[in-house]
Amino acid sequence: MDQPLRESTDTDPAVSISSWKIKPGHEQDLERVAAEVIDAAAQTEGHISGTVLHEPGSPRFHIVHRFASEQALSAWLTSPERKAVHPHLDEIAEREGKIQRVTGLEGWFLDTRSQRRTMKPPPRWKMWLASLAGAYPLVVLFQWLLAPHLADLPLLVRSAFFPLILLTLMTFVMMPFVTRVLHGWLFAENRQSTPRGGDTVEP
Repeated sequence: MDQPLRESTDTDPAVSISSWKIKPGHEQDLERVAAEVIDAAAQTEGHISGTVLHEPGSPRFHIVHRFASEQALSAWLTSPERKAVHPHLDEIAEREGKIQRVTGLEGWFLDTRSQRRTMKPPPRWKMWLASLAGAYPLVVLFQWLLAPHLADLPLLVRSAFFPLILLTLMTFVMMPFVTRVLHGWLFAENRQSTPRGGDTVEP
């Protein structure tokens, strides 16, 4: 069940991470209840994805939600859907620490293989290089395959194609691939130092 989690603005993608410890005797309930939480979050406008991170045999797990914006994340955290489903989670597990909220580039660079209570993003220079590695081939392909066919379109329309295609592919295709391939390099510091929590909010 273990699955791959600059200055931010209100419209940056946002991520919430909550850490839990399963109560004895409720191990078999984890998948069902976690699925209920993710399904409830999916009803919030702007929800991109939900992931449960759980190493088989471990009592600890993390629930990661990705949202299109900080407003969408805040809407989920105060939603009636969340209030309705979280008592089921409280019945089978105990929360460890506070909910972590991550925005901007850090949302792409979560060490989702870590079982630590806090998840520290890589140094910004590594995030910059990894983002460059993801964006550069997309820019080349766009200029080679699509740009010549868009030359006759009005400037504003032509200019809209590039960020639309680039950001979509970066978010859903390229960055998940890049962070998976470069995982050992990106998160080397996490294995050498004590992790530092990101922004937090009371549960």
